[in-house]
Amino acid sequence: METDSDYICEETDSINSTTSSKSSTKIVETIIESIFDEWQEEDVDELTNNMYQLFETYHEENMILISSPTFYETMLEHVCQIQFQDLLAGNLCNQEDYDELYEFAKNTLEVYLDFAPYVRRSVVYSSTLNEQKNRQVEATAKKIKALQDIPQPKQKSKEWHEFRYNLISASNLWKALGSESQKNSLIYEKCCPLQTNQINYFNSTESPMHWGNKYEPLTVMIYEQMYQTTVGDFGCIMHQNYPFIGASPDGINIDPTNQLFGRMLEIKNIVNREITGIPKEEYWIQTQIQMETCDLEECDFVETRFLEYSDEAAFYADESREHLDKGVILCFIERTITANNQVAKSNDPVYVYMPLDVSLDKDTIAEWTRHQKEDKRETGLVLLNTIYWYLEEFSCVFIGRNRAWFEAAAPKIEAVWKTILEERVSGYEHRAPKKKSVRKINASIDDSTQSYMLENMPVTNSFCLIKLDEDGNVL
Repeated sequence: METDSDYICEETDSINSTTSSKSSTKIVETIIESIFDEWQEEDVDELTNNMYQLFETYHEENMILISSPTFYETMLEHVCQIQFQDLLAGNLCNQEDYDELYEFAKNTLEVYLDFAPYVRRSVVYSSTLNEQKNRQVEATAKKIKALQDIPQPKQKSKEWHEFRYNLISASNLWKALGSESQKNSLIYEKCCPLQTNQINYFNSTESPMHWGNKYEPLTVMIYEQMYQTTVGDFGCIMHQNYPFIGASPDGINIDPTNQLFGRMLEIKNIVNREITGIPKEEYWIQTQIQMETCDLEECDFVETRFLEYSDEAAFYADESREHLDKGVILCFIERTITANNQVAKSNDPVYVYMPLDVSLDKDTIAEWTRHQKEDKRETGLVLLNTIYWYLEEFSCVFIGRNRAWFEAAAPKIEAVWKTILEERVSGYEHRAPKKKSVRKINASIDDSTQSYMLENMPVTNSFCLIKLDEDGNVL
């Protein structure tokens, strides 16, 4: 499996001395003309074990920080600095040897993480499926059945909004663990009175949020096809022990015959940022809260980059892509007849996704489209436009549940919720975003020259072009 700086390992026993000796010898063999050339093997073993101990201490003392994408890099730098200063003090290396020691520490960290009793941050999928090694089908089935049986208020209803208002959802809980400014934003947001009658359910079809919602069902279809699985839809789940925490998973694998059974799914359909294979901090926290809330152990974090053809001709002209790589979405809107027999367009589009096993030839797609139009006409929907999409990029990263991290994070989350409850009563207005002061510009007229004088104009960065002759004189 190909891994990046963030990944998962299985829980194992502590590293023993035999393993340490073999691994340290292997590490030194990778460094040519090393500062360790004159060291005895036991000296290298001692350095390796010291680093293992420092890595373990850093883990224990800074577990809350593992949500950061740079956690391992920071830990590596921290340990390397400590060891480098010790070696300098003992005249065992010189200032110019730091890079070599850093490389040694980096290789040592890779070995350590294979044995350490800590869950790695994430693992990038390779060409092979990251399967569960110890599948507990019966226990997982009971958990999923319990989640499916949880009563759900009707989406967008008054009860639905009130339920979500009285908890912190996984998608924005990261703010409770962020900067003071981010905590302030979350507290203010949750303290503002809920006004369901003023909520607008529609967001612009050009917004990143709408783009993500539009392509989420398609991403699930592709994921199911790629891994031959079935993903179930779940509503908003409340944490059993912390009722102020909630999660709305994008899906859970519900096929008990599949190796992914019980694995959660979190989807991000990005618009313009880079897909690195390393989950951003707020997304990693979101997946941890989802696993913790649903009491499940694994999550696949999927990122996609969908693009759209300019028109139908471009779609059929592109023969480089096949199933899973391109397809069709039909966008329908409600057809409402006004008193003047005019058609009023609803702002809330309804998307229908062409199945991935439908042939991509023009006649087959036209026939499928015709059937969809007939079916939707009976429900008062008319076709607004046809979207021709293609999948430019797909990333699937495996994230394991980190119980130690949540144990460290829970008190901080609880403290923020306590503040929310208190300030809903005592007042929260002091947390409102500060409005920018509007500069008042005064205008006066000079009667003698009939010219205007503007005062208090904002100063902006500017420059003046001066034309000079060949002798440097101003023209």
